[in-house]
Amino acid sequence: MQLSRPVIARAAVEILDAYGLADVSMRRVAASLDVAPGALYWHIDSKQALIAAMADEIVSPVLAETHEDPKAFCAALREALLSHTDGADVVSAAAAQPDSPVFPALMSGIRSSFPDSADTAEAAAAGLLYLTLGAANLHQAGTQLKELTDGSGNVKYGSESELGQAIDLLLAGLDAKTH
Repeated sequence: MQLSRPVIARAAVEILDAYGLADVSMRRVAASLDVAPGALYWHIDSKQALIAAMADEIVSPVLAETHEDPKAFCAALREALLSHTDGADVVSAAAAQPDSPVFPALMSGIRSSFPDSADTAEAAAAGLLYLTLGAANLHQAGTQLKELTDGSGNVKYGSESELGQAIDLLLAGLDAKTH
């Protein structure tokens, strides 16, 4: 197997899914690929770069699709984030890195799902992205807390229906402003 950024990212996401973000390290990823840790640094130079590569891996299916509207984009993004242990944390951490391409790629993806080029669509796209990332983080954290405790009760925040209603409100406001 030839090492590359995508191969390393996939191995790191497998560790993420099995153990969570706290247990993802360059040393552990290298061991899973049966290479010396130093071999990874040729392709990924830091833990921050590894997190960005993992985020790319998590969101790439969303960005590869064409979405009929912003709500569909947000639903696909939420699904991708929640399909991986700590996926929302990884993507949020990567999006917060100043040089990471994750946030601009997500912005471009959600922006392209808007039917028009209204001046306010850029701000609406940013709002929807913040809303989706935040809701997924809350939902994932609540689910994990539920699993760590007695497991009773429902996860209170960040549900799919709650996010859908918030997106509808934001889009209705945008529509009212542009018409």
